Amino acid sequence: MSGQHYSQLYRQLREVDPKDYQRIIRMYEEREREIGLLDVVEHFELTVSYVDALFETGAYRQHLLMVEPVIAASITHNFREAPGVEGEVFQHLLFKKAVSCFRLRQYPEAIHISQELIRIDPDRELYPRFLRASLFKAQSGVLQLGRGAFIFCILLAAAIITFDLLFVHAFYPTYVSLMQSLTVIAFLTGLLLLAGAYLWAWYRANRRAAGFRSKEGNK
Repeated sequence: MSGQHYSQLYRQLREVDPKDYQRIIRMYEEREREIGLLDVVEHFELTVSYVDALFETGAYRQHLLMVEPVIAASITHNFREAPGVEGEVFQHLLFKKAVSCFRLRQYPEAIHISQELIRIDPDRELYPRFLRASLFKAQSGVLQLGRGAFIFCILLAAAIITFDLLFVHAFYPTYVSLMQSLTVIAFLTGLLLLAGAYLWAWYRANRRAAGFRSKEGNK
């Protein structure tokens, strides 16, 4: 994309190990004003490295703040590649934005971005998988209900065990086997409700993701 670069600042920053994310962040932020004065290509490439470093270090909020203007620049100047980026830089940046949203539990935004990525490249398997994961996580009500039911059943089983040990064993030993059966039933019911909630959420997410991909692929 960029041809040769001659600015000393660009060469200095590009010499940094691309895996040394903390150093990339530190050097960019120390010289951000100077970087802003570089030509548009050099500025874009250095900023891509910076926002990727933010992402890799888990600074997802800061990444979301910085990645938006970089995405806009890739569109405005029709940049399609950048050093260290596989494939189109626009898709690369957009996908990492979606992942940052996912990590911050901004699931509706992650779903929206992953749908846009599928529209761009419906044959890339990564995007439907990510859409499915986002749709699954977005069903917090169903998942919380399953976890809540499981916790309730565990507490119920614990209460039955306590009642059995303190009262039934001492006064009604003939009902001990019944209490043990009730304990097992309560525990298994909790497991089934938990598994059922997760399976239902997975089924809905998988169906919606597959349906969206199929619809976009047939356009």
